[in-house]
Amino acid sequence: MNCESLIKQIGERLNIHAFRAHFDIDVIDAQNRGAVPSRAAFIRGLEAAMKRLACTCGIEYTQQKKHVLECPYDRLMNTNRPPVFVIRNFGNSSLSNGKFAVDFTFMGDSHQLLPFMILAIEEMVVKFPNSEVSKLRLLEVLTLPEEKRVYTGNDRKLELGKISPLGAEYLVFDESVSKATVKFIYPLNLEYSGNSGLIPEFSNLVLCLCRRLDDMLPGFWSDKVIHELPGFKEALERVRLVQMRLKWRKTPHTGYGGLGKAGGIIGFAVYAGQLKPFIPLLRIGEQIGIDNGSWMNSGLIQIDKIE
Repeated sequence: MNCESLIKQIGERLNIHAFRAHFDIDVIDAQNRGAVPSRAAFIRGLEAAMKRLACTCGIEYTQQKKHVLECPYDRLMNTNRPPVFVIRNFGNSSLSNGKFAVDFTFMGDSHQLLPFMILAIEEMVVKFPNSEVSKLRLLEVLTLPEEKRVYTGNDRKLELGKISPLGAEYLVFDESVSKATVKFIYPLNLEYSGNSGLIPEFSNLVLCLCRRLDDMLPGFWSDKVIHELPGFKEALERVRLVQMRLKWRKTPHTGYGGLGKAGGIIGFAVYAGQLKPFIPLLRIGEQIGIDNGSWMNSGLIQIDKIE
């Protein structure tokens, strides 16, 4: 098997569904008009709404602070599982034309729980800086990257027939790529690669992603699979870290399986070399995160510039 066919198989098995929710920030009460909540406030509001609206366990389980296996809340929000739901782009950079955007991704069959997620987003309340809690107005939900509207807030209509996973065209192999800038949007802990250092060498970045894939695709994927591909290891060694601007940011202990993480690096790094085999892998990493954090903190990256 070659690298291209393997990565296409990975994409198919992950079954990634990506969405963008648009909120109207101009109709919030006068005190908050034009403002957006913090990421932490949004996450707290979403988790509370999901627990209230999507938990199907019954009182005997919730009193014991545990959930049954197929509870929608538990499937998406349990921090002790490899996350199948991830909040991606978030923040002031998402503001556009009076809209505030939040991007999120489902993996596996978890996209079937999109109605629960939309209901929670519709009903959630968040706390704005220096104010009381307020409700966000959900305008629409779009598929990514096509931006097909699958939900409209005005008539509360959800069109599940328009939903489809990311296609193979998203995982393109470009022969000409020789340099790429990777942004670390939310803290990445390199201990997941087996390296406790702070310098994101490209091999460590790829190893973090490989271990994330191992968690998501048990029985199909392991670190050894991709390193046994002809020429892959040699190509990996030829990619160089040529520039970086990083800092350490503390985070809550949110790793699953007892693996807590207390922080990671944010900023950007520039890599140069023959990047053809790796850009599709990084594209997958953009969607699912590349370390062992939970749904709220999974080492989010963004490929900012490709040359």
